Amino acid sequence: MPEKVVNAQRYAQGLTYEDYLKQTGDNRSKFDEHFTAFKLAAADAKDFKDLVKKAGSIKAIVIGEDWCPDVQRGLPIMAKIAEASGMDLRFFPRDKNPDVMNLYLKEGKYMSIPVIAFLDKDFNPLCHFIERPVAAYKAMDELTAQLSKQKLSEEEMRKLRREHSLPLTDMFRQETVKELKEMLTASLKK
Repeated sequence: MPEKVVNAQRYAQGLTYEDYLKQTGDNRSKFDEHFTAFKLAAADAKDFKDLVKKAGSIKAIVIGEDWCPDVQRGLPIMAKIAEASGMDLRFFPRDKNPDVMNLYLKEGKYMSIPVIAFLDKDFNPLCHFIERPVAAYKAMDELTAQLSKQKLSEEEMRKLRREHSLPLTDMFRQETVKELKEMLTASLKK
């Protein structure tokens, strides 16, 4: 049987949330804004705490890069979930950890971020989440379809997508929590 890519030693090399934030430079304020704006509902905190208790221990890995808006939104969510539930959380920069990233390629080929992966106490995979929730993909697809009717450059399209998606940020956060909870619950029923 091949050795696990993420074992106890490798997991310990991951950065804590605070240690990761210390190296984000100019993007730190974006993480802080999302952390401050996101409120984990008490019922969700209890559900995650119950899941950790049921599993005995859950370790979480987040893979990403600080320039990515989905990481800037997703990592603070996971940090609050970990804090509220007693989950251990480690961050791995994608570009410095291709072997870890390659475990979670979207559609088996894309290095989409963030990845949020849950492991049991023995570092066996439970489940993982890639990039953004289904509801966010749907909203962004609809927005892109509307904007593509205009004659826009790629740069203009990207700018307008960002501007139009800002009002959806809280929905994206809440849907992320919902999906993480659902997938973790399902993985622990197996």
